[in-house]
Amino acid sequence: MAGKLLQALGALFVLGLVGGAAVGFMVMKDRVKVVVSADDDGASGPDPIALLRDDVRQIAAESGELQQSMARNFEQLGAALEERANARHAEVLALRQELASARGALASLARDHADLRSQLAGMPAALAAAAGGKAAPEPVAAAPVAVEPAPVAVEPAPVTPAPSAPKTGFLSFTVPTTKFRFEEPQDYTLVADLCSVGFDAKSTLHDFTGKTSAVRGAFRADFDDPEGRWTGEVIAQAATLVTGVEGRDDNLRDHLDTKTHAEIRFAVAGFRPAKDGIDVAKQTVAGEVHGTMTIRGRSLPVTMPVRIELDAQKRVVVTGQTPLKLSDYGVPVPSQLGLINMQDEVVVWIALRARAVAGSKKQ
Repeated sequence: MAGKLLQALGALFVLGLVGGAAVGFMVMKDRVKVVVSADDDGASGPDPIALLRDDVRQIAAESGELQQSMARNFEQLGAALEERANARHAEVLALRQELASARGALASLARDHADLRSQLAGMPAALAAAAGGKAAPEPVAAAPVAVEPAPVAVEPAPVTPAPSAPKTGFLSFTVPTTKFRFEEPQDYTLVADLCSVGFDAKSTLHDFTGKTSAVRGAFRADFDDPEGRWTGEVIAQAATLVTGVEGRDDNLRDHLDTKTHAEIRFAVAGFRPAKDGIDVAKQTVAGEVHGTMTIRGRSLPVTMPVRIELDAQKRVVVTGQTPLKLSDYGVPVPSQLGLINMQDEVVVWIALRARAVAGSKKQ
């Protein structure tokens, strides 16, 4: 009997779990969304793990900066408290000196008053002696004579100079910040894990793309500045460009002469915003970056249309592309047996993410 009861309870428990799972699924089915998609060589965007890794690095860096800043701020607080305590002590000493001086002046006045009373009391006897012993006439009420008291010299109390006011307000803390500021000039550094540059090329058989994530650089910009006084540089490692075909990659490195010219560089010289290209409300910018592109050791001026916006974590996202000819930079155009030819013109593109540098100031 007891065994059957336990079996019945077990069955009810299992049914309860299944029912609870079903109810939970019905409740949560509209709140959970699973998406499975192919990476397609990163065309859909940067690696989510790399994005998360950068967020964690940023939080750790900001926490360290905050800890150091708070230590400095508490040191400043201690110094301010000590400075104010010293100022209060100096004020108390000054008040004590003034009180002691006032007491001395009062004592001197009391002594002078006693001497004056003594002199007035002896005046009738002195007048009688001066009259030669004659009977003194009936006293005549005389008008009261105002006696000017002798001036009393009072030593001035020493003056203690007032302590200088603290340079910063009491409990005034400063904390370095990496907060993005759209309307101020700021320094930005590229997040290497989240950047890629490359080119799109056309050939006789098919089109292909070469790209690399071995990118570094930094720039300074004021996105609200219509003059576009931007500076900076983006650097890519030429030998890391890959197209997905090993033999083609080897030829690409040979044509770029990566052993002699290891880097492809773009030096930013300025920015020209498009008409209505600066949107302060949406914090987006569109226009043309102009500067100098260096490939295979040859440098030429380049203008690239770009768009700038912010992602959810306030990283600056820079995307753009521009056509250029390989022959202008002395790069041989690949060709195989005269049958498979690559076009001389390629489209160079950038997909960059950058963060504001903590403590960057106006210049």
